[in-house]
Amino acid sequence: MSPAAESVPAIHPVAPSDPAAQLQWLVDRAQISDLLVEFARALDERDWDEYAALYVPDGVLSADDKFRLEGRDQLATAGSDRQLGQYNGTWHLSSNHAIEIDGDQARTRSYLLAAHMLGNDSFRHADGAGWYDCTLRRTPEGWRFASVNIHEIWHAGEPLPHARPIPVHHQV
Repeated sequence: MSPAAESVPAIHPVAPSDPAAQLQWLVDRAQISDLLVEFARALDERDWDEYAALYVPDGVLSADDKFRLEGRDQLATAGSDRQLGQYNGTWHLSSNHAIEIDGDQARTRSYLLAAHMLGNDSFRHADGAGWYDCTLRRTPEGWRFASVNIHEIWHAGEPLPHARPIPVHHQV
């Protein structure tokens, strides 16, 4: 396991036993899962205003200690030429959603695979994988991200501009 994985407590979803609470838990899980899918869609379709609206007003996007965007104005810059706008296209896959709900707060961990096209040649790309660790809040508009932290575990293709080499940990 990587050091980044060890820094976040494991998520252990526990369903309530009361039928009415179970129904609310299932609805919340479905809404949170939809939000995680919308996160990837907004990035890949370059819908920057919608992307920023997926967060609470003071929401944070970070990639460990590599970068940090805070607040919807900064989050909307995710499409700038210094960020995702520098690529001809992106494809973000988020899967294996672990969701833990505690009232109007939630935590998630989702696996991540992202491809970033460099130029018009589809064989030239910069890829990264790992997971998203998120905190969420229930708002009048529905569930929104309070924080999204990207833990990158590996890269392939050409280097991602924000990425540093990831040390390989060998176990004996």
